[in-house]
This record gives sequence, structure tokens and C-alpha cells, in this order.
Amino acid sequence: MDYHTIDCRDQGLPRVPSPFPLDVRKLLIADNNIQDIPSDFFIFYGDLVYLDFSNNSITSIEDGTFSSSTKLVFLDLSYNNLTQLDAGIFRSAEKLIKLSLGNNNLVDVDEAAFENLEQLQVLELNDNNLQTLSVAALEGLPSLRIIRLEGNPWICDCDFANLFSWIQENASKLQKGLHEIQCSLPVENRRIFLNELSDVSFSECKFNLSLTDLFIIIFSGVAVSIAAILSSFFLAALVHCFQRCAPNKEGEDEDDEESEG
Repeated sequence: MDYHTIDCRDQGLPRVPSPFPLDVRKLLIADNNIQDIPSDFFIFYGDLVYLDFSNNSITSIEDGTFSSSTKLVFLDLSYNNLTQLDAGIFRSAEKLIKLSLGNNNLVDVDEAAFENLEQLQVLELNDNNLQTLSVAALEGLPSLRIIRLEGNPWICDCDFANLFSWIQENASKLQKGLHEIQCSLPVENRRIFLNELSDVSFSECKFNLSLTDLFIIIFSGVAVSIAAILSSFFLAALVHCFQRCAPNKEGEDEDDEESEG
């Protein structure tokens, strides 16, 4: 093992030890009890190319933790306790080629979580608690060659329809194929493999309105109603004004006639 590699695997470490040589390139720190990655970690170790944090107890990643990870190519965070990925969490790791996030407890992945990872080729999201995933999170990965999505409790509802279409179009990138991914049918309350589904399975979703669409319709209706009420008040006030002014005008005309007489 060369002097640019530090091996701290299986040491029962409760936190990231320090200091390391500042020019460390490969850090193996798997199989410990580490619960978090220091937010300033990459400020000191910005030359890291390979980082293995797998099989620890990491529950979250602070915003900005990877802000100086501009040379990182391999990142393994599998077998931890992560529950969500926030927007832009890996934004600065623009050279990342492989990102392993399998076997966590992920329930939410922001659509901008993988922002700026244009060189990412391998993404592992298998064996988490994901029920749905925004296609936008995957469409920004032009170099993606392999993706793992199996082992999640996907729900085959209308929210899943777009992801299903993306999976069909990118089936060649699935490491274990469609036949290894299952989802739950809400009505029938049973699980089914994706290779048993087709676009027809989600045909009714084409006519469903999203929550945003419903809000737009509701608020548009309210706005129109308010405008109609205001217009009615304005017209009523205008008519009332004319009604009050008309008798005065007639009285003035009569006075003029009497004066002339």
C-alpha cells in the first residue's frame, strides 16, 4: 500500500480520526461506528480521490461537506443510515465517477441531489426505502452507464409513472434488469416485477391532475370570482351615482326654464 493510502478499516472508530497526511489520496475508513463526516473534512483533504465510508452509522450529511471535494472520483456511503439527500449535496464533487448509496434508509432524494455530476457513470440506490424518485434527479446525469434501483419499496402509482418510463428507456443501464425491481400495486396490495408492467398500466395517469395543477385551478377560480365581485360592486356604485345625479340635472333644467320665462 502506497503512502498516499490510509487504511482505517474495522477499527471500531466512533468518529473520523485525524490528522491524516494532507496529501492523502485514498482513505479506507469502512466498517467502523462513525456517525457523521466533519463538515470541514475536505477543506483539509482536498486531494482525496477515493473515499470509502461504507458500513458505518452515518445518519446525515451536512450541507457543504463535499464543497472542496473537487478531485473525488469514488465515494462509497453504502451500508449507513442516511435517510435523505438534499439538493446539491454533491455539487462540488464534479469529477465523481462512482457513487454508492445502497443499503441505507433513504426515503427522499431531492431532484437536485446529483446536480453537477456530469461525469458520474455508476449510481447505486439499491436497498433503501424509496417509494418514488424524481426523474429530474437522473436526467442530469449524461454519463450514467449503470444504476441500481432494486430492493426499494416502490409504489406503482401515478407518481411512479414518469420514473417507470425512464426505467424502460434506460433498461440497459440497470445492473440487474427490470426483473429484479418490484413495486406495490396500491389497489391490489401486492408486489409485482416491473417487467410485468407496460405504459398501459399507467394510462389512467395521463388524465390525472397534479397537486400543482389543482392549486392553479383553485386559485384561478378564486381570482376570477373576486374580480367578478369587485366588478359588480363598481358597476353598482356607478349606477347608483348616475341615479343620484340624474334628478339634480332635471332640477337644474327646470330652474333654467323658469328663469328664461
